[in-house]
Amino acid sequence: MTLFRLTGLTGGQGAVPFVRDVDLEVRPGELVGLAGRNGMGKSTTLRTAFGLATRFGGEVVVADTPVPPRRPDLPARLGASFMPEDRGVFPTLSVAENLELARRRGYRPAVDPRDVFPLLTERAGQPAGTLSGGQQQLVGFARAVLAGSRLIAVDELTQGLQPSIVTQVLEVATQLAAAGVGLLLVDQSPSVLTQWCSRVLVMEAGRLVLDEVVTEETAARVSDLLVLR
Repeated sequence: MTLFRLTGLTGGQGAVPFVRDVDLEVRPGELVGLAGRNGMGKSTTLRTAFGLATRFGGEVVVADTPVPPRRPDLPARLGASFMPEDRGVFPTLSVAENLELARRRGYRPAVDPRDVFPLLTERAGQPAGTLSGGQQQLVGFARAVLAGSRLIAVDELTQGLQPSIVTQVLEVATQLAAAGVGLLLVDQSPSVLTQWCSRVLVMEAGRLVLDEVVTEETAARVSDLLVLR
């Protein structure tokens, strides 16, 4: 089954394409990292793929189903979730309400984030907008896990998280992948992605410049590509 595939994706905001001819695939049970410096097109690629930015060309396929432009509802119906860079949390709703709203009916993830992160139950009644940035990041990740029965895409995975929580989040991601969920994790930290992902991609100036299985040599190349020029 084609879980998630972008072919020749070209997209951007308004009338200006920013990412061009992106070919990308995530298979069931695969943990894929997408790295790149700020402004290289990572977020735009995901927003375009999930129908939140303008698609000028290319194809998006989720669970063997072609997804038309500007249809963010369809990937969700097909079991794909997306946590955007702004976390996608409803600030006036409680933590519990945020999670319940995201939960895919009839689906129980292999790892329930509420069993891993005490914050989600200890602060269940607190409005999500009153949490710290890192705490909101955790709520956003939990929402993505509860909604993504087939695919989970997370933009800026480690943003605002302390190192111990980053490790826990990535352990959850690894267990979900082992259960057959595909994950696409975007982050600026090459060490995080090359340590935990089976395959890593790098974007530069709106194009993919690397797509390789992670090895020691790959990790070195990723680091070299992300050095500020």
